[in-house]
Amino acid sequence: MAKKGKQLDIPIKAALLKSPRAVIQTITSNVQGLKFTKVIQTYVMESNLLKIQLLREGRVFSQGDVIWVGNKENTTEGVVICYQADRKDMKQIIPNNDNTMDAILDANKFILKIHIMSRLRCAVCGKPIEIFDSELQCPICEAKGHSDHFREWIKMKSSCPVCKKALTLDKNEYPIMAED
Repeated sequence: MAKKGKQLDIPIKAALLKSPRAVIQTITSNVQGLKFTKVIQTYVMESNLLKIQLLREGRVFSQGDVIWVGNKENTTEGVVICYQADRKDMKQIIPNNDNTMDAILDANKFILKIHIMSRLRCAVCGKPIEIFDSELQCPICEAKGHSDHFREWIKMKSSCPVCKKALTLDKNEYPIMAED
């Protein structure tokens, strides 16, 4: 339940861009009764209390129950949120500054509302990088692309698709500067 008294929407974007712990701390300091289990750095919800809505141009285009909040695959700052949409499909989103305009917690309704907009295009295919897409970036010029496209480009060309500097993939398949 929300804390007693009039509740305003709670800004949560900064927490989404920081860590799963920051998200859970922000939520639990404003909402009572939310239970979760911590598994390493992933917080698994114990009930379907926390909802999520993704909005584009003010309209909800996807929503569901938050299942877990965890670290990004490459351990950079930010989070991955898994939610169950329409009681069937499991979806993951990866909020960042390039795809998240705003994020608020409606503490009265237990709803995390994320306003999205695709500001970036993949350096390889040219299509928008959406909140559902995993991305990689050049360690030199910081050009970004869909993870699969960026990896394939480096495997084929051994360079960045934008700055053309020599790149290779490390053991985890993340781009790094190629040794001379």
